[in-house]
Amino acid sequence: MINVKFYSLLRKFIGCKEIEVHAKKISILELIKKISRKVEKDLTNKLTQDKKLITGTIILLNGRNIHYLDKLNTIVSDGDNINIFPPGGGG
Repeated sequence: MINVKFYSLLRKFIGCKEIEVHAKKISILELIKKISRKVEKDLTNKLTQDKKLITGTIILLNGRNIHYLDKLNTIVSDGDNINIFPPGGGG
């Protein structure tokens, strides 16, 4: 299982603090799509645009920012921990 935790306004949008996803090996983008189907919310469009992360979105794989790995193509596996922070608002 892959453990995914949501932060900030994503918790309200998704309706939970964390979720477990059954997958052996899957890209971050496919994981986001799978979560979208599971919770019946369009998380994909909330975090990505043109197959890229929306600026300000932070996704950590076992504490490492996927921006410095293979971005949305980063592969996650059973036992991994994912933390997703939505794009921040400023002002």
